[in-house]
Amino acid sequence: MSYEALLALHQAVGGDTALDELVRLRCSQLNGCTYCIRLHSSAARQTGEPAERIDDLPWFRTSPHYTDAERSALALAEAVTMVHSGRVSDEVLEAATEHHGQEKVTQLIWVAIVTNAFNRLAISTRVR
Repeated sequence: MSYEALLALHQAVGGDTALDELVRLRCSQLNGCTYCIRLHSSAARQTGEPAERIDDLPWFRTSPHYTDAERSALALAEAVTMVHSGRVSDEVLEAATEHHGQEKVTQLIWVAIVTNAFNRLAISTRVR
């Protein structure tokens, strides 16, 4: 029943764009969730993401394959995932809001939160 609740939250959050999949993939990379990395790499390819963008995701800040808008969303995902080390900075939040608007930023935050929850579930239960 708990898994179904998490799945329902995932569906409520939505986010079926290529950018949302990259956010999920980046969160999974940061958390070291092998199962979810494979899952979201495959899903990103299905959205049409080329291999070089998927391969360069850990280096999105310097890779020429990402736009400033994508960089702001990925930086936001990293900040949400690594929130234990502080908080989401005003700079990261403002950059994401500038590029995506408040509604999309809220949705991206929820995508990261739900992905982090799935990552922790998969890692804790040793899903491979």
